[in-house]
Amino acid sequence: MLFRSLLIVMVCILSWSAPYGHAKDAEDEMEDAAEEMAEDAEEDMEDAEDEAEEDEEDKREEELEDELEDDLEDRLEEAEELEDDLEDRLEDMLEDQEDDDDDREDELDDELEDRLEDDIENMDMRTEERIERQTERLHQLWEIEAAADDLESFVVADQFIALLSENELQNALADGRSVISTESLDSLGGYLVTFDNARDAKAYDADVNHVYQLDAIAAAQPQSVRSFASLTGAATPISSDAVIGMMDSTIDTGHVCFEGVSITQKDFYPSGAEPAPEHGTAMASVISGQCGLLEGASLVNAAVFGRQPDGGLVLASARELIAGLNWLAGQGVTLINLSLSGPQNRVLDNVLATLNQRQIWLVASSGNDGAAAFPRYPAATQGVIAVTAVDQNLAIYPRAVRGDHLDFAAPGVGVLVAAPDNANRMTMQGMDGTSVAAAYASALLAVARSHNTSLNSLQKNASDLGEPGRDSVFGFGLIQADKK
Repeated sequence: MLFRSLLIVMVCILSWSAPYGHAKDAEDEMEDAAEEMAEDAEEDMEDAEDEAEEDEEDKREEELEDELEDDLEDRLEEAEELEDDLEDRLEDMLEDQEDDDDDREDELDDELEDRLEDDIENMDMRTEERIERQTERLHQLWEIEAAADDLESFVVADQFIALLSENELQNALADGRSVISTESLDSLGGYLVTFDNARDAKAYDADVNHVYQLDAIAAAQPQSVRSFASLTGAATPISSDAVIGMMDSTIDTGHVCFEGVSITQKDFYPSGAEPAPEHGTAMASVISGQCGLLEGASLVNAAVFGRQPDGGLVLASARELIAGLNWLAGQGVTLINLSLSGPQNRVLDNVLATLNQRQIWLVASSGNDGAAAFPRYPAATQGVIAVTAVDQNLAIYPRAVRGDHLDFAAPGVGVLVAAPDNANRMTMQGMDGTSVAAAYASALLAVARSHNTSLNSLQKNASDLGEPGRDSVFGFGLIQADKK
């Protein structure tokens, strides 16, 4: 618009200053020049506009590039952050996977260990079963051998014993049976009859006249009976008025240990045998008196064991045991200590069953023939309380017989007991064996019996030793004093 105004002014000036004739030409020339100038100006304007547009486009392009660069940078930063986040997640996942793998590996290790332990345990069980089967077979062979030995060595030759009623005895005599001796069993009932051959005895459920032994040997460095009391929860001396029976050898009643103790005894060993007071005196001193567990208890002893002629062994036969038990049954005893062992005898078993029915407790030593020996009787007889021996540290006596029939363990190793002395002095000796343990247990059982404590209760209260529960080494465990 400014350019056009300048052009008009120039035209007017030229028209004023030039003659009119030339004015027309000049005007044309001016118009042409103006048009050219206008065209040039328009071109310049267009070029300027184009340049402005190009500048604008360049500027916009630069702005867009800047925006794009900024956007790309932002996106790259976001991508880097995302990458870092993904890397962190991957690392976490890998760590979790490693933990899971470790846990699984541990589980697999545990499973493998458990399987190996189960396999080993099964192998051990199978091995134990095989050993048990082999041991059982060996025991069967030994039993046959022992039975043969018993028939030859642990019997009185040519003597067979049986319990007969009066009518059976009269019939046997009338039939001419070869009867050696008869003895009336006033307390048990019937007669104890001895035959001299198996043929005549066969009709009366007879058995051979087995021989039995005592279960104690000398020991070094003994301790007093009362020093073991704490192991069994006893506060000694225990006051008791119990009447306790014994089936043993003779008791030296003049020993200082027995001052003030009521002792009644009767001999049942055969004529020709000699008194053997060592064992009976020792067992009595464990039970009652100044050296024993009890104070005030009375002793009734059937002296069935005697020394064989010419300084021989101290033995008793089944016939003598039965005669002694018959006498004890009539003496008002509530318990009988049987610190002895030997073979099973059917006739003796029947007598013991009768005493059980009369609520007389029978306590027997398990025997000193060793862990591999078969059960000894009467300890293994049904209804008899079987006792094994332990030392001051509650270790089993190595020579003790073992078996499922055992009821209790009691102190019986290295025990100081009374020794017979004609001078009535305090003569003592050390003794080991299941005999001593049976005497110790008899004292505590007699007190419990007088309190009307059940045998089942005493078994439950025993201090468990060895394998949990009742086992073939310690029975129910170490006997404990009744607290009533």
